[in-house]
Amino acid sequence: MFSLTKGEVLRYAIAYALRRSRKITRGLKEGLTEEERLAVADHTVAQLKERSDPWRLNEEQPTAKPPTT
Repeated sequence: MFSLTKGEVLRYAIAYALRRSRKITRGLKEGLTEEERLAVADHTVAQLKERSDPWRLNEEQPTAKPPTT
C-alpha cells in the first residue's frame, strides 16, 4: 500500500472534478485534456501551499482502516 500527502489527494480530487469542465477555443466547447486538468490541479495546490498552508498539504493523508468482522 502506498501513502499520499493531503496535497496529492487534493490534486486528484480537483482533477477529477474538472472532468466535465469545458474550455472555449475559437467558439467551440471542448473538454479539458487530462494534462490540462492536472496542470490546473497542480497550480491550485501550489497556490494554496504559498498561502501559509494552514491545511498542512505536505502531511501524509491518513488512510481509512478496513472494516473488521
